[in-house]
Amino acid sequence: MDSRKDSFDSIVWDIELGSLVKIKNYDYTGRIYYHYGIVVGKKEICQIEMFPSVDVYTFETQIISKKAPNALQVLSRPSDEKNKKTLD
Repeated sequence: MDSRKDSFDSIVWDIELGSLVKIKNYDYTGRIYYHYGIVVGKKEICQIEMFPSVDVYTFETQIISKKAPNALQVLSRPSDEKNKKTLD
């Protein structure tokens, strides 16, 4: 079982709490449309679902739902408050 934990750690998905994202959705005819949202949860890899997911709050629908990596595009990341420098 330890080898499985190592394989989950090797998955690279550069998304973090507070990231602004563009969410890809499909309507009933198969056309793509986009919503915008913010990541409100940590990355999860559930053994039952088999794929990584993250909780995202969608601004248009005002709903929190799990989204897979292929449905999200990161638009901006939260600022790093620890290394933030003031410019004069």
